[in-house]
Amino acid sequence: MKTLFWLLKHYIRGGKHKRRFFDLTSWLSIAGMALAIACMVVTMAVVSGYISTLQKSIQDSFGHLIVMKRGFGTAQEITKDIAPLVSASTATTPFLMVEAILARQGHLSGVIFEGMDPETMDSVLSVRGRLIDGTFELGTGLEETPPVVIGKGVAEKFNLKIGDEMKATIPLSSEFDRSSFRPKMGRFRVAGILDFGRFDFDSRYIVIHLKSAQRFAEVGERVTGIRLRLPDDSQATPVAKLIEEKFGHKYWTRDWIEVNKNLFEAAKLEKTVIFFVLLVLVIAASFNVTSMMFVSVMRRYPDISVLRTLGSPKWLVRGLFIGQGLIVGWVGSALGVILGLLLCYGFEKAENTLGLIPSQVYKLSTIKVDVRPADLFWILFASSLICLISTLIPASQGSRVEPVEGLRYE
Repeated sequence: MKTLFWLLKHYIRGGKHKRRFFDLTSWLSIAGMALAIACMVVTMAVVSGYISTLQKSIQDSFGHLIVMKRGFGTAQEITKDIAPLVSASTATTPFLMVEAILARQGHLSGVIFEGMDPETMDSVLSVRGRLIDGTFELGTGLEETPPVVIGKGVAEKFNLKIGDEMKATIPLSSEFDRSSFRPKMGRFRVAGILDFGRFDFDSRYIVIHLKSAQRFAEVGERVTGIRLRLPDDSQATPVAKLIEEKFGHKYWTRDWIEVNKNLFEAAKLEKTVIFFVLLVLVIAASFNVTSMMFVSVMRRYPDISVLRTLGSPKWLVRGLFIGQGLIVGWVGSALGVILGLLLCYGFEKAENTLGLIPSQVYKLSTIKVDVRPADLFWILFASSLICLISTLIPASQGSRVEPVEGLRYE
């Protein structure tokens, strides 16, 4: 084994020896492997970044779990009912969703006013940190023209700026006939603009003080439900099932995974499929390694013959060429990872500047690249395995060279 490592070290260094490992054919094989690995690193990082960005944007603006009582209820009532089923460290905040129609400068669109409690919302949501203009001001809930914070999509569509007033209309059931409705119009002042990170939220959501929303909808102290932030986001689905099992149809729950479950499932499936599709590039690059190894075996017939004449076993010759192929593969993989990381940095800069990902399709305004150690491990493991397999045939051929054959023309 010491002899094998000494020979590998000797060929890597080259020196005055004419048959060094890293010749032109070796560097071409390394380049092909590096390009294939770089493509895999970038693709896996983008898909992983999409999943993590989608998860963060949902949890920032949605929380981990929402619990809604059918037919409305008060925040105190809902919190009291579910308290025995959740951890004591669970944070809660009430909310009221009011669907309205916003009309301005010839544009007409449906929007959602979400009433939030400024005193408890920060313990559950992180929307305040997504402010991009103005101030996160919701007032006291008693103003005639309440301040609101709108999504950037709403601001762009209706050409709204900080300090502008806007009007929205909602249908309210008649006091004497519940089957008929009357319109109610409200006036609001834009105090800030948010980037929720999600296209559907940015284009529809308007944040307002909970009391202002209750006054606007004329629902008294009732709320749509409460939002919860659990100690661990993985607890959301089990807790939701516990609540529904205990209360049946009285309460309706929805966890953060359900909000875009189809996108999460599609992204995870596509990530697996893309990994194996791009692995074809690594397999194609391994053919270069195999070709390089056959050439290397032919060029080293004299060296192999000398080693065999001196009594070197076949496994030593075989190990020498397998080691050469693995070194070429590892160098290519390392350079590919470095190149992939540089391309990831470039992609993120281009995404932030040019908006390469259409937000209407992928529901996100921007994507952060996420290079996960697990992805790099599987990429390097798969590439090393492919390089090992690609060296077996030429290495076996080299180990079968007879001493006389290699020394015939020396």
